[in-house]
Amino acid sequence: MIRARNDKVSDPAGGRSQAQETTVDAPDYLHRSEGMRAKPPKAWAWPAAFAGIAACLTSCQAHSSVNAGPDRSSATTSRTAPVTRQFDPSTATTPSVRPPETVRPNPGRLTDEEMVGQLFTAYVYGPSATTASTAQRAANQALYGAATGADIVRRWHLGGIILLDHNTLDPARPDLSTGNVEGPAQIAELTAGLQGAALADSGIRLLIGTDQEGGSVQRITDGVTQRPAQERLARLGPTELECSYYSLGRQLRRLGVNQDYAPVADVVRTAGGVIGDRSFGPDPALDSQDVRSAVVGLQRGGVLATLKHWPGHGSTGTDSHQALAVITETYSQWQAIDRLPFQAAASLAGSIMVGHLAFPAVDPSNRPATLSPALVSGALRQGLGYNGLILTDSLWMQPATAAGTPGRVAELAITAGNDMLLMSPDLPSAYRAVLSRVRANGSFRTAVRNAAQRVLHAKQTVAATPKTNVNC
Repeated sequence: MIRARNDKVSDPAGGRSQAQETTVDAPDYLHRSEGMRAKPPKAWAWPAAFAGIAACLTSCQAHSSVNAGPDRSSATTSRTAPVTRQFDPSTATTPSVRPPETVRPNPGRLTDEEMVGQLFTAYVYGPSATTASTAQRAANQALYGAATGADIVRRWHLGGIILLDHNTLDPARPDLSTGNVEGPAQIAELTAGLQGAALADSGIRLLIGTDQEGGSVQRITDGVTQRPAQERLARLGPTELECSYYSLGRQLRRLGVNQDYAPVADVVRTAGGVIGDRSFGPDPALDSQDVRSAVVGLQRGGVLATLKHWPGHGSTGTDSHQALAVITETYSQWQAIDRLPFQAAASLAGSIMVGHLAFPAVDPSNRPATLSPALVSGALRQGLGYNGLILTDSLWMQPATAAGTPGRVAELAITAGNDMLLMSPDLPSAYRAVLSRVRANGSFRTAVRNAAQRVLHAKQTVAATPKTNVNC
């Protein structure tokens, strides 16, 4: 995500043991989603396996049930845990291909234009949905061709909004405040106005998210109790930690924020870098416990939790805002360390954010995970058995902008298996590229339909009334 100007990192605190690398034999199969017809398995060399995953991705999505997971109709964490599948980059099987369906209606009976819009999360300028300063209106016009937040939501049928103060990665206006997060009354008015615009447009409410991790990454500084970094929160016991996040969820919900891009599930093992004290620490077992507590607390408070940054940002010191970070671990090392917190909370978390991280042990092409079918549809969706919402990290970040035009990057991200695209640097071009391909390509239409269905399901989940947390 875009970092606040005062973002800082620190070395992990002592007192928690460093993770020991454990050699784990890679599994010898790749799980296929239920309902797919497949040929008998045969062993492939890894490059061929990767090609197979990329080639059959949209077919796999066409036959995977977007509602395969248990009902998540309330903002609780009572989902039945899916079977954890081992994902092996060395072997795979090929599902049979059937022609995509072209006659069934879009999710929610949305038009194509509305369905495509559900896949985009944007930021807007202005303290309310209908007001903005002269500079803020000019920024909105330059970025979206509309003057106010409400106009932008209606024009592009947006699925989500992210609240922040500055986009420091936009070279044209790095110092211009959005005016989004000035205080509790203003934030509540803004979110209510944006929701009203969405309901008047498509009839579908927005996911309104922000980065409220604690420590140096807290976008809302007035209206939400300020929190220490996750590294310090890790000193709390499981129940106390859960209650801390439950309180945060209730406070965010009162402001109209229904998604938190937290907790950070990275197992930090470098002395510097962009993660630092944003992680719960260097021990994957303890981190797994803390991540689960955070997810349970947030979601019982009525806010969608978001694990980040898949497949794990803790082993590299490279700042993925500025350059492609590369995970140099072996597959078995990653499986024993970085994967564990995601695995521990996958059955609970409403969403997972994919980072701009290359992981050659799984995808030798060195493309960012956000654009990698092997790492999103393969290792996350199939390997981890994750049925929830998957979103990209900010597409303003260098590895995404270097991968192609905003339109091409949007297509690649959806093809890789992401459901929502966060902060495209040229949303109009990206939207039009996706819409055009939906209308021209049946398999891509199926991928977009499946993504939109997961977006709507996440919104249905978070729309439920928060439950009282008996532990708190």
